[in-house]
Amino acid sequence: MTQDGAEGKQVPRRFRWLKFNPLRDVLPIVAVIVGAFIAIRAASGLSNGGDPTLVYVGAGLVVVAVVVFFVNR
Repeated sequence: MTQDGAEGKQVPRRFRWLKFNPLRDVLPIVAVIVGAFIAIRAASGLSNGGDPTLVYVGAGLVVVAVVVFFVNR
């Protein structure tokens, strides 16, 4: 039930907008750049017999960072 008066008109905390936080806003972008760099570097090393695990790690980091970016927005 809602309360009448000034206390009843406040927006619940879970619905308030997040304040600006440089780490939360910048780290997904940094993770995309680092993940792409890791994936490209690992893919170029595959011709020399490198391990394909880092290609998956880099691609996974990019995907997670993109999802986090949109969830934060």
